Amino acid sequence: MESSLHEIFRRYVNDDCTEEEISILLDHFNIPAEELLLKDLIIKELQQEDTPAYQPQDTDIRLQKVYQHLELLIKNENRPGLRYYKSWPLKIAAAVLVMIAAGAFWMTRKESLPMQQPGSITQIVPGTDQATLTTGNGQTIVLNNIKQLDVPLQGGGRIKKLSNGQIIYDLPGNAHSSNSRERNMVRTPAGGQWQVVLPDQTHIWLNASSTITYYLPFEGQDRNIELSGEAYFEVSRNSEHPLKITCRNQEVLVLGTAFNIMAYPDAPAVTTTLVKGAVVVTSGQQRLQMAPGDQSSNMDDQLHIKHGVDIEEAISWKDGYFKFNGSLPEIMNDIARWYDVKIVYRNTRSNEIFEGEILRSRSLEDVLNIIEKSGKVHFIINGRTITVED
Repeated sequence: MESSLHEIFRRYVNDDCTEEEISILLDHFNIPAEELLLKDLIIKELQQEDTPAYQPQDTDIRLQKVYQHLELLIKNENRPGLRYYKSWPLKIAAAVLVMIAAGAFWMTRKESLPMQQPGSITQIVPGTDQATLTTGNGQTIVLNNIKQLDVPLQGGGRIKKLSNGQIIYDLPGNAHSSNSRERNMVRTPAGGQWQVVLPDQTHIWLNASSTITYYLPFEGQDRNIELSGEAYFEVSRNSEHPLKITCRNQEVLVLGTAFNIMAYPDAPAVTTTLVKGAVVVTSGQQRLQMAPGDQSSNMDDQLHIKHGVDIEEAISWKDGYFKFNGSLPEIMNDIARWYDVKIVYRNTRSNEIFEGEILRSRSLEDVLNIIEKSGKVHFIINGRTITVED
């Protein structure tokens, strides 16, 4: 390996390591955990941190200090008589997050450009848990305004809200014998997110500006969902009656698996990213069988598939952070939905690729300041309108 360990560590923080380099890094620090566990620990610790942003020129200095701290940590805990072996992943994650929590954000570019000064930005808070539930009788309930929910259903059973905010369905055992079908809809606004557990125990995470529609008792032929927006699904397996998800111009047939669908009306394509299990995506006469790590894209009724995609990028929103690797408009669309703001462009370049990870719990001011430090974009806020310019 030509790269130094410090350089590998630097790329790891920037999420730019090969599998071989990650293996070398974990082996060097003697971390008894797989890389996914380490990243999970980092994210969980990140969600509890509130570290101020720093200037990009400090990056290498801070990385060197974190690296040296880890070296010292390993030496101290390897002394005879000390047995902190199991605590190393958490401590190393905590050290690495010093860099990431500060808002490290890079833009891929060929040339080095001078830094632009941040614009005048007002405080706009991030999105929160908020949604509405519309039941079969037309009643609309603002879920985030109710601490305890216990609503009777037309066909029997009740809808309840748990202490963690999820809504669940408590249906009687004879619900399937009823001829009653009840249409339910859960909708999140811009700046909102929510979780739903359906009667078959399918768990759904809804991103901002998203809607799911389904019919109770949600079994047999009624195991269907209509989606607009973005959602992550963990589907309960039922080989006799696969779950079917309809969104825009495609259907996803599911036996039991975990996956993400992004199907916003204003998005150029519907993307389906499979985390585990198997799904079949159909559009017109086209049919694709997907395996874990695959991502299908449906644009203009044409299905395409990519293998070995970055799953974390697709589902990072569910885990509480943005993971960007795309054009400025793609990034700003995510930001607009989460912070409920309008985006206006003025003299911007469309071919720049931005990369980085930022917590969704940070204020809009923090997020835009971090992106500005790439040196290639400038933001001006007027009310809830963001003007993006070079």
